Amino acid sequence: MRLSPSAPASRGAAAWPRWLLWTAQRLRQSFTFRLGRDWGVTMGTWTLLAIGLVAAALVVGVGRASGAPGWLNLVLASAAVFVVPRMVAMRQQRRALAAFSELFPDCVDMVVRMIRAGLPVGAAVQTLGEQNMSPVSEVFRSVADQTAIGIPLEEALALSARRVGSPDFRFFAVAVALQRSTGGNLAVTLETLADIIRKRRAMRLKARATTAEVRLSAWVLGGIPVLVTAGLSFLTPHYLEPLVTDPTGNIIGGVAITSLLLAFLTMRWLVRRSMMQV
Repeated sequence: MRLSPSAPASRGAAAWPRWLLWTAQRLRQSFTFRLGRDWGVTMGTWTLLAIGLVAAALVVGVGRASGAPGWLNLVLASAAVFVVPRMVAMRQQRRALAAFSELFPDCVDMVVRMIRAGLPVGAAVQTLGEQNMSPVSEVFRSVADQTAIGIPLEEALALSARRVGSPDFRFFAVAVALQRSTGGNLAVTLETLADIIRKRRAMRLKARATTAEVRLSAWVLGGIPVLVTAGLSFLTPHYLEPLVTDPTGNIIGGVAITSLLLAFLTMRWLVRRSMMQV
């Protein structure tokens, strides 16, 4: 279920000040920046903000314990306020999309059975919205609500497909729209679609299994510098102090962090490329 930036107003907070609602909207836009959509992000704006503030406090605490300069603590804390909530939102969105992709083929099969039993597509969509199959049922319930107020079914499906961002659901919306405009056997089309979706999911799982060793190696290589730095900071706290207090050490530390980020991005690109080749 999509929670809009003004979700607090839908929960009985319509009497909140406008500036507070405006602030919540801008905060949620910053937390979901370049995500394309905030579907699947069930956490409220203020919960995400609280997570960001806690992360910033932890960063400041670690920075003071390690003797980092104040300006560096301020920069890292400011970044944590927005980066950590964004990571939480991305994780929730990925999990919601994965759950949707896993349940969607079974929902398409249910639509096929109801169509063959003589029910129209609109009734099948409404029935799926009443099932306990979150998050798929929430999407179909939204489509049924839109059709109940007069929006055409194909338009409601297209809007929901853009909001969810699932290619499988987009194919479903296109198939229904084509059948309603040109005719044809929708049950056979959707049955073929469900089979294709299952085969694509099987290929994705095979790709993840094939590249598991590569991904594990990437995590190990990326984690070794962090673990070594943390271990040295714990065992000999003053050993790495020149990297923070000395100007030359700041340059060396900046180059090292930049190199680590480039290495992480390179390994990520290699892993994605190897998964695409499977």
